[in-house]
Amino acid sequence: MASLHDVAKIAGVSKSTVSRVINNEYGVKDATKVIVQNAIEQCGYVPNQVAKDLKSQRTNLIGVIVPRVSSHATAQGVDGLTKVLEKAGKHVLLASTHQEHDKELEYIKIFTQKRVEGIILYATHLDKKLVTTIKSTSIPIILVGQDGSMYNIPSIVHDDTRVGFEAGNRLIEAGCKNVCFLGVQGDDIAVDKQRSEGLEQALSFHNLSLLKHSRGDFSIESGYIQAKQLLAENPEIDGMFCATDRIAVGAIKAIIEQNLTVGKDIKLLGVGNDEISEVCTPTLSTFNYAFDKAGENAAKLLLERTCNRGQEMSKVVLTFQKVTRQTCA
Repeated sequence: MASLHDVAKIAGVSKSTVSRVINNEYGVKDATKVIVQNAIEQCGYVPNQVAKDLKSQRTNLIGVIVPRVSSHATAQGVDGLTKVLEKAGKHVLLASTHQEHDKELEYIKIFTQKRVEGIILYATHLDKKLVTTIKSTSIPIILVGQDGSMYNIPSIVHDDTRVGFEAGNRLIEAGCKNVCFLGVQGDDIAVDKQRSEGLEQALSFHNLSLLKHSRGDFSIESGYIQAKQLLAENPEIDGMFCATDRIAVGAIKAIIEQNLTVGKDIKLLGVGNDEISEVCTPTLSTFNYAFDKAGENAAKLLLERTCNRGQEMSKVVLTFQKVTRQTCA
């Protein structure tokens, strides 16, 4: 295996000059750089990346923690952030928590030990333990999906309260008076708490009240189970707002099983504009979230922090678009 000495001998320069070229240090003439690069190619020398990282104090590694890799939101978000980070010469280490809160804490510690330059965390909740762990970590961490700005944690969030409000208005305009919310675990502030609060605000504005707020998880099966139970207990339901599109797809199945027509007997809305929303029957009315832009913004904000640029605390709120299909025309 070729060594630094072999490169220096072929190039006719000192080993320190070869090292400066490899590490892209200042003070080496362009002509010398060309000679050294040619020598490296000629002898097939491969730089020791570990030693190089130790010297530069940079690993070019970014940790990304997601709740599940199968999610449409996760896939688009990771695509967006990877595009930005790769342009900056960074490499992504991806970890999935499988929606286990303790795993978020564990991976923050593991990535810190691995000397990543920063972490992008797609959080499913925001509690004291998570905030304490983030605040005590020596590397920058960007939250996506949950608002940590009140703790001076940089955050990229969607306008979840507003989307709930718009969902309520859409259902009321469609003639609904008995509306339910199909949510997720209660400690998910963005997806469950804020979206349901927005819905209740819209209903209250029209002198209506939320009929029921059920909770489950992010799966299609959960949507089916929630909707089936709600329909059994509340046959007067004429509108459902589901926290995600996958929950909504499960609800469609439960409604059809009751010999009801989705879009006529019961109006239905989801959130996210998942690919499945276009191919299910009937097609799902929803709200389009720019998940790729969330990833891009998170990556840009993290790069600013790793380079000690930008404000100490930042919060980016992303907008959404209404998507009208058959379940709530």
